[in-house]
Amino acid sequence: MDTQCVSCSGTLQIAADSYEGEIVGCPGCATELEILSKDPLKLVIAPEPEEDWGE
Repeated sequence: MDTQCVSCSGTLQIAADSYEGEIVGCPGCATELEILSKDPLKLVIAPEPEEDWGE
């Protein structure tokens, strides 16, 4: 399914077999997006992984 990137508004294709929580990349701006829900489709910018600094 086609949707828009929440960062650059470019066209983004989401595969039919994608799932909630999956991280997808925008081909236009390379932003990583997380699928929050599939019905209705909702994307957000994926959180950056935090470093644990060896703890």
